[in-house]
Amino acid sequence: MEMRRRWVESKIILLPNNTSAPDEKLIKLIADTRHWFEQLTSSNASSVREIAKQNGIDENDVSRFLPLAFLAPNIVETILAGKQPAELTVEKLKRLKSLPVSWKEQNQSLGTTR
Repeated sequence: MEMRRRWVESKIILLPNNTSAPDEKLIKLIADTRHWFEQLTSSNASSVREIAKQNGIDENDVSRFLPLAFLAPNIVETILAGKQPAELTVEKLKRLKSLPVSWKEQNQSLGTTR
C-alpha cells in the first residue's frame, strides 16, 4: 500500500506484490504514435490529415498524440513492463498540454524519475 498526495487530496494506492499487468491501452497509444511517425518518415502518409484518414481517427487527435512517439526509452520500457506509476494512464497522456523534449523533464513530468 502506498499513500500519495496530489494537490489537496490524498490517494491510497494498493500495490499487489509490486506487480501489475501492462496497461494494454497505454501500450496501444504509444505503439500507434510510433506507427504514425513511421508513416510520415517513410512517405506512406504525407500529412497528419492523411494519417487520420487512413486510421479512421480525428486529425486533432493525431496532432495531439504524435509527440508521444518521442517518449524517453526508459518510460516506454517501464510502461511495457507494467511498472509505470498508477497516475500514468492513457487519460493523463491524452490531457498533456505538451510533452517536454528533454527525457529528464519527461520523467519528472510523468512521475517516472529514476
